[in-house]
Amino acid sequence: MSEQLRLKIKKQFTPVHLFSHIVLLGVGLVLLYPLVFMVMAGFYSKTEFLKTVLDVFPIPKSPTLANYKSLIYGSMDAKVTLYLLNSTIRTVYNTFWALTTSFLAGYVFARLNFKWKEAIFLIMLATQMIPTTLAIIPTYLEFARFPFAGGNDVFTGGTGILNTWWVYLIGGPSINIMGTFLVKQSLEKVPIELDEAARMDGAGTFRLIFQILFPLQLPIMAFIAITTALGTWNDFITPFFYTSSDKLLTLPGAIVKLSSVGNSAGAVVNYPLIITLGLGITLPALLIFFFFQKYIVQGLASTGIKG
Repeated sequence: MSEQLRLKIKKQFTPVHLFSHIVLLGVGLVLLYPLVFMVMAGFYSKTEFLKTVLDVFPIPKSPTLANYKSLIYGSMDAKVTLYLLNSTIRTVYNTFWALTTSFLAGYVFARLNFKWKEAIFLIMLATQMIPTTLAIIPTYLEFARFPFAGGNDVFTGGTGILNTWWVYLIGGPSINIMGTFLVKQSLEKVPIELDEAARMDGAGTFRLIFQILFPLQLPIMAFIAITTALGTWNDFITPFFYTSSDKLLTLPGAIVKLSSVGNSAGAVVNYPLIITLGLGITLPALLIFFFFQKYIVQGLASTGIKG
């Protein structure tokens, strides 16, 4: 072993570094514990789970794979395949529109000049300060009074688009305010001379936008796609408040529905199945974050925003 390598190893294994690694290991174990608990609880049957006083690491006396089979193949209690399909369609659809609206709106505010541009942009940013829960009732009334849908005339009567796929198709897509802000900040750092040079070479507006400027925003687009996909995948408010049909449920909505079964007379909540479905929701989100976390850092770094 060379002297240089020996000094390098000695420098890395100082008491401070050792203590730091021990602290990080302890914090990591604490953060991973809920995931470990969910995996182990999934091996319980409904009956044994209710009769067992759970330890820190629950180990069933009669392990069963029924809950994991339900997660993969579905069951009478949970049509997981349908819920998974609904969640996937919503996630892909909302992510596509978030990317489209964010980039185009960001381009408009960064590159075009029009009256009241700054005022409009500030109003858009101000809407981010409104808590999501405050918008539930107005959104419900908007969907319920949607004109010429669900028996409505123009403003009254009927059910509008409640309990239909239109809740997801119309209510989901919107201008992604944070995405618009990030794209605007990033595009403002791109010299306007690039646009002028492209136009002198004969590039039209669409070619300028999609072939020249868009590739420069790929880290931002990746960040918007990841955050939108995670937010949509974990969303339970939309299916819970605006739909009631089992055919429209997503995985988070299904968990809420199964959790409320106990309100029925004589019904017993199937907690192991609920926990296993929660694991099914958590794992894709963890995998997305694990493999694409560098794009989150790159996306924020390219806008000059410090966390």
